[in-house]
Amino acid sequence: MDILSFVGIRLKCPQCSKPYEVPLRDVLLSHQMMHEGCPVLEETECPPVFQSRLFPRSAVEALAAAWRRLEKRAQGDGGELVVMTGRNCIPENAAAIPKAVRRTKVPKTRAS
Repeated sequence: MDILSFVGIRLKCPQCSKPYEVPLRDVLLSHQMMHEGCPVLEETECPPVFQSRLFPRSAVEALAAAWRRLEKRAQGDGGELVVMTGRNCIPENAAAIPKAVRRTKVPKTRAS
């Protein structure tokens, strides 16, 4: 599973205050565009390029590498690493996580 496509950041639009989501895959692509010398100077010219400011490239790549290691370990034990939200889990072969599942909030537990 490409974990970077399923994990991201939810932000509020500075203009309308509505939330929007940016997957970590897009943040990594933004870093790649900057590294390859994208000539854009203003965020309004190419907003995706400026997504690189959201997270350091090294942190995004470290998460992807850690996920791959955990996937291999799970497979070695005859299992499958999955994304879980509440009681739902999304297997690796799922085409996409439905919006309803992505927005499911995991109930907080009280500390005893």
